[in-house]
This record gives sequence, C-alpha cells and structure tokens, in this order.
Amino acid sequence: MKPIKILTLVGWAVPAATLGYLVAKFTSSNGGQVPVTPVNLILTFVAIAVILAIFALPMLRYRRALAEQLKAPNAPRPKRLNPFYAVRLLVLAKANSISGSLFVGWHIGVIWMQISSPVTPQSTWQNVAGLLAAFAMVIIGVIVERLCRITDDDATEGASTAAPTPAAGRPAIAEKKAR
Repeated sequence: MKPIKILTLVGWAVPAATLGYLVAKFTSSNGGQVPVTPVNLILTFVAIAVILAIFALPMLRYRRALAEQLKAPNAPRPKRLNPFYAVRLLVLAKANSISGSLFVGWHIGVIWMQISSPVTPQSTWQNVAGLLAAFAMVIIGVIVERLCRITDDDATEGASTAAPTPAAGRPAIAEKKAR
C-alpha cells in the first residue's frame, strides 16, 4: 500500500468543501439554518485522533528500539510487533486521514458560506472548532501512517550492490545451475 499523498487529501477535501458551501447556501436561502457542528461531534473528532495516537504508541516504541539497535550493533533486537496489528493500524490511519479530509472540506465550505453572508452568525466559531478537530484527525492519521512505513533493507545496510554470499553449508543458486 502506497502512502497517502497530500494531493489525494486535497482531492477529497475540495468536493466536500463545494458540497458544504452549496448545502449551507441552499438551506439558508430556503429559510433554514446554516449547518452547525454539534459539540459532541467536535469531541468525537478529538477522541478519534487521540485514540489513534494511543494505538500508535507500540509502533513508535518499536521504531525507537530499532533505531537504538542500529546505533549499538551488539544490542539485542527488540521484540517484533504483530504484523496484523501494524496493518490494521496502517489502514485505520489511512481511513482516519481520508475521513478527516472530508470533514475538513465540509467545514471549510460551511465556514466560507457563513463568512461570505451579510450577517456572520455566532455559530461560525463552533464550525471553526469542528474544522480544527477534523484537521487534527488528518494530521494524526498522516503521522501514524508515516510511522508504519517499512524501511528498505538495502538503505539500512548501506545499499551494497555486491551479490549476497550464500549461507554456510548451502550452495548459491548460480552454483546449483553450474553443476
């Protein structure tokens, strides 16, 4: 799975911003109220970001232990994380950043409509808080996704281009073909 690109997140946010603006404009022009982000949704966004960060702590500890092991070659290798946990964390981080970018776009559209109207309602600040909480979801999701990246073995070993030596007692594949 490739890491998510910032342009992908922008690609999700732009249509959501357009939709947020159009829905807010349509409802206010027909006598309705502009959509306001409820406080429980703001708290939910923050809770999702915090829970994802807590789930990423074992991965962060493992990455730090690997970095320390590379500095001190005689140090024992740290205990590996469950690969399924790492994959689930990666998928959760990616979903978190995409859904957060949708909410960021929605809030940008609604705030844009509120600011461009002749009378700026008091609920604009509540929508700004929703925007900041959704942006926190995106940032935490991208950071956790980058944390789950696997480094190339060649990059950590100096990127040697020489052919690997066969293991002791086993002939190399090229030697088998020569026989």
